[in-house]
Amino acid sequence: MKKIWFSLLSISMLLLTSCEEDAPTAEEIIAKSITAHGADVAANATLDFTFRGIKYKVDRYGGRYTYEREFTKGNDLVKDQLNNDGFTRSISDSIVSLPDSLRSRYSASLNSVVYFAQLPYSLDGDAVILENLGTDQINDQEYYQIKVTFKEDGGGEDHEDEFIYWIDTTDFLVDYLAYSYCEDDCGFRFRESVNRRTIDGIVIQDYNNYRSSNSDPTLEDLDTAFEAGQLVLMSEIKTEFPEVAIKSAP
Repeated sequence: MKKIWFSLLSISMLLLTSCEEDAPTAEEIIAKSITAHGADVAANATLDFTFRGIKYKVDRYGGRYTYEREFTKGNDLVKDQLNNDGFTRSISDSIVSLPDSLRSRYSASLNSVVYFAQLPYSLDGDAVILENLGTDQINDQEYYQIKVTFKEDGGGEDHEDEFIYWIDTTDFLVDYLAYSYCEDDCGFRFRESVNRRTIDGIVIQDYNNYRSSNSDPTLEDLDTAFEAGQLVLMSEIKTEFPEVAIKSAP
């Protein structure tokens, strides 16, 4: 009898160990999600799009990047550019000198638009901290639930923000995300991906942007509130008129 119990215990331990070994890490899930969204193409390509009436361009090639946006202010054409070397602003083709506070603010706002437009592209950076919260279900679909935080060193001005991504366990696409933020005030947002399309191998998607009607929500419970219809639609985040130009790999 002792031998039988020992055998059953051994089998149980073996199955448990096997399940733990088979469970993907947060890093593995994010890597697959980045690939599923077309990172291999985006790494050497140009993406043009319009967001809230402003034109943006994301250019990547051989490990270097350049983010640009153009808009008019009065009679002047303003062009912001952020690349591996830093941020510059030009007005009517002349680079202007900016105090550090404005340079940091403009750089962060340009980077933020590109960051959300190309999620989850940047989630494998050195300043990113990933945590696998296990699997979860939203509307009967199973998702990997990945928490994302940032190191202070290299994490930018908003390094204290926290994110949760719901990544489809089958196709590894990001269907939902939630985040906390503290700028002029603090709060939570929940985003539902909509209008997904693939252009030359790069996945582009818009989002419905929700806030909680609860005065004190928790980030991890926003998906439950979404299912229960307890979130309030605030805005639609649209990446409009996207165009992709693919480059030959270096």
